Amino acid sequence: MTPIRYQFYILLTAISFSFLVQSCNSKNEPVEKEPEVQKPMPGYNKFEKTKLTVSVFKVDSTEVNGNRGWGYDILADGAIYIHQPNVPAIMGNSGFSSEEKAMKTGEYVIGKIRNNIMPPSVTPEELDSLGVLN
Repeated sequence: MTPIRYQFYILLTAISFSFLVQSCNSKNEPVEKEPEVQKPMPGYNKFEKTKLTVSVFKVDSTEVNGNRGWGYDILADGAIYIHQPNVPAIMGNSGFSSEEKAMKTGEYVIGKIRNNIMPPSVTPEELDSLGVLN
């Protein structure tokens, strides 16, 4: 083996060994991730002058899929913009347990739209802080 090739193998072995030692010394503790906060989109807000309202409705489709409860529609100038028949961000297809909870969530979503937070999705933590989860 030539001296250059021998030096290359020694260098490669040393690098591999240092990676191995570094990976063994690193702690595998879970890193807590900061919850992502939705931020307003920069620029023009097409809903700035739009009349946004919440319309709450009863969900009772037990014959089709067993859903019951309350849902909401977000109306933009009288036309349905968002149709939400179940509790968003929560597994399953259940509606809200009360008309008031559906209304409160719809108003919260309107606040996001007004502040140009798109898409105006909600998280389970936000729903919990609104007090709309059972």
